[in-house]
Amino acid sequence: MKLSNERILNDSSKLSEISKKELPVKASYAIAKNIAKLEAELKIYNKEREKLIEKYSQKDSEGKTIVGENNQVGLQKECLADWSKDIQELLAIENEVNIHTFLIGVLDGCSMTPAELMTIDYMIED
Repeated sequence: MKLSNERILNDSSKLSEISKKELPVKASYAIAKNIAKLEAELKIYNKEREKLIEKYSQKDSEGKTIVGENNQVGLQKECLADWSKDIQELLAIENEVNIHTFLIGVLDGCSMTPAELMTIDYMIED
């Protein structure tokens, strides 16, 4: 299944919360396997994002990236358009991920919000 870096990034924290719920074994197992696969993709995404931060960040007199309050990195003002273009391109990259699926019936009797179901929709078979 193809998933964009943006989808993987957006779903990662939600999947972590869902994995803490008491779910049937088949659903819990599939979600846990998928989290591991998505985390592997996120490692690559984060390495590439770090390269972009290094390229476009403001530097101190020693050439090191300036990190401000709340761990925020300042970007060079003249590079904002290039940063935006590159980060959007990185987020749009699609990854082929072998998603472990389970039947929708496995979730019968489970209490899940619509948002949680939307997060795992690509893991569910009809």
